[in-house]
Order: sequence, then structure tokens, then C-alpha cells
Amino acid sequence: MGDIKRDLESELIREAVSQLQKNGMEGFSARAVAEACGVSCAAPFKHFDGRRGLFLAISEYLDRMLLKAMEEIEARRGSDHKNAHLDMNVAYINFLCLNPFLINESFWKTIDEKQSGIRKWKSFRKMTGQFLLYCQENQIPEGIYKSYYFNFQTLAYGAAFVTVNNLFLEGIDLATGIEDLQNRIYRNLEQNMGLNSRREQEP
Repeated sequence: MGDIKRDLESELIREAVSQLQKNGMEGFSARAVAEACGVSCAAPFKHFDGRRGLFLAISEYLDRMLLKAMEEIEARRGSDHKNAHLDMNVAYINFLCLNPFLINESFWKTIDEKQSGIRKWKSFRKMTGQFLLYCQENQIPEGIYKSYYFNFQTLAYGAAFVTVNNLFLEGIDLATGIEDLQNRIYRNLEQNMGLNSRREQEP
């Protein structure tokens, strides 16, 4: 009996995510989720103890999904924290584009969080951790780290917003544009911290 319940809960979560991807927060319908899963209209909230419980389960499900992608990047890049962070940031942007409702504050309010609640995700901390390790390796102060990470956050949410709303200019390759902007942020950081000249002086 427990196995059947767990399978249904997983099915409800996946269908709820699919509905959110298609219709956003404004068009989300628990009844439509229930119908798609072939259960009573009360089932989505009954199995998760209300709307908050359902959306909290969705948040945890998406965090696990993104964390898996981050861990694969970490395994591939090893101790190359800079390129691990660059790859993870691109994965994060793509994830936001696939799930634009995560940029909607009402999603987070449903689980009694502000939009910044995504910072608690294990996947998000895995990504920011790579940038922190890079900064620690290169003796970059905390104040500088926070300032430059704000640039990466702005890039991620800006790129997701532009992509979801189809606002980028015709003929612009989004992937190339994001790669260029990310590399510019790092070049600016390394120039300001004198990292290139420091590396040249190393034996």
C-alpha cells in the first residue's frame, strides 16, 4: 500500500511540474493535475497535506533534479572550480528557462518563502560553492566575491527572463551570448585582482 502511495505522489509531482511549465502559476490547476493522473480532484492536496505541501514537494523534486546535473558537472570538472562554476551557471540558466515559474514570487510565497528561497537549494549551494572555492584559491576577499556573484545572479535571471519572453535580438545566439558575458565577468575579476600578473610571476 505504501509503495502505491509513493508512486502516486511522484506522479502527482511530475504532472504538477508539467502543468506549471505549460501554464505558469497563474494557470496552475490542481484539478487538471488530478484529472491527468486519473484521481479525485482532492488527491493532489490530500497526499501532500494542502497546497503548501504540494509546492514544497515540487521544490524539493526540482532541487534534486538540478543537483544531479550539478554533481555530474562537478565530477567532470574535478578541481577546475572556474569552469565547473561556468558550466553550472549555464545549467542553472537552462533550468530556469525550462521552469520559469521559479522566477515567480508567488511560487515561493506558496511555501512561505521569498523568491530568494532558491538559495537554500542544495543545487544552488553546489553552484555558488564552486565560485567560492575559486575565490578562496585565488585569495579573493569576501566583499569582492559577493560583488561579483551579484553579476552572475543578474546574468542568470536576466538571461532566463529574456529567453522565456523571447526578447533577444534576431540573429543573436543565446548560448554564445551567455558564454561571452560569463567570461567577461571572470576577465574583469581577474584583471581587477591582478591574477594574470600574479600567475606570470609564479615559478
